Amino acid sequence: MKFVHCADLHLDTAFSGLGDGKSAAVRQAELRRTFLSIIELAKTADALLIAGDLFDQDSVEAETIATLCSGFASLGDIPVFIAAGNHDPLSEQSYYKLMSLSPNVHVFGTDLACFSVADCDICGISFSGAVQQESLLPEFRCSPDRPTLLLMHGDLGGNDYNPVDRAMVAASGLSYLALGHIHSYIETKIGNTLCVYPGCPEGRGFDELDDKGVVCAEVTKDSVTTQFVPLCRRRHREISVNISGLVTHDEIIRRVRQEILTPEDLYKIVLVGETELVPDETVVAEAFSDCFFLKVCDKTKRPLRLEELAKEAGVRGQFVQKILARQEEGKEALCRRALEYGLSALAGEKVKSR
Repeated sequence: MKFVHCADLHLDTAFSGLGDGKSAAVRQAELRRTFLSIIELAKTADALLIAGDLFDQDSVEAETIATLCSGFASLGDIPVFIAAGNHDPLSEQSYYKLMSLSPNVHVFGTDLACFSVADCDICGISFSGAVQQESLLPEFRCSPDRPTLLLMHGDLGGNDYNPVDRAMVAASGLSYLALGHIHSYIETKIGNTLCVYPGCPEGRGFDELDDKGVVCAEVTKDSVTTQFVPLCRRRHREISVNISGLVTHDEIIRRVRQEILTPEDLYKIVLVGETELVPDETVVAEAFSDCFFLKVCDKTKRPLRLEELAKEAGVRGQFVQKILARQEEGKEALCRRALEYGLSALAGEKVKSR
């Protein structure tokens, strides 16, 4: 059986971090278009599996509902299986119960259910609320006669969102565990079971970097093959730019410009290095109006002229002398950090540990 496994679309995400409603609206529309790209992939498969958090919250736009319903219906007889997650739990007010879904769509309930598709069994279970501290499936065993897939939202690491017991997985006999909740693409083998997080199809912040997409897989009685398929319209990219020795904003802007790969992506530029200039983050960012989104974080340091500081009369000079006198070979970085913290404190600045 061939299938597409996706999760964590978080449709109608607010995108409040983008700073203006126009950019947020563009990203919300792109999330819907990415969903339609998933539908197109599924047209060449035997099933589409959605492992929770299809919606981001309990307020959903009418356009989003219409896009979902028409997209699912366009698959014809190809079944869609949905296991609700913590952002879209199967409560009485759930949109899964309010939408007019086509007959090929199966939303798993809060009790385990199984369906037969092609030569496989597809089982699944949904969240009933936003928190699920106990495992939805403390035990699971499947028939050894047919390949079995289990679809659910959960955490192999274990926390308040359906902690998945690894011992249960190892003893389950599953061929494939289709998971959602972790927004990065991860594959791990537990016993004979391949456990897969496809990640989110679109990054929504700078904790979700680079390519995002879905997994296309094929399961037979004897094997499981997978392929990660990038689908995202835009990528979040975080780039450190060393501006040591640069003394003007124009020089900094030119250095940053060299790091911009595609202006359609979203960038977090972290300025590092030593420079006499204290960079103005706004001045640098506004030079990139051609980028869809770019923000700048200043992590630069001012050069420490230790010999000059040590000659000063007063507390600051005495502090530098004592630190330098205690410096040991191999501990230069620790000495530097102590000097930075101490000089910042003496200047009345807030000391930031790192």
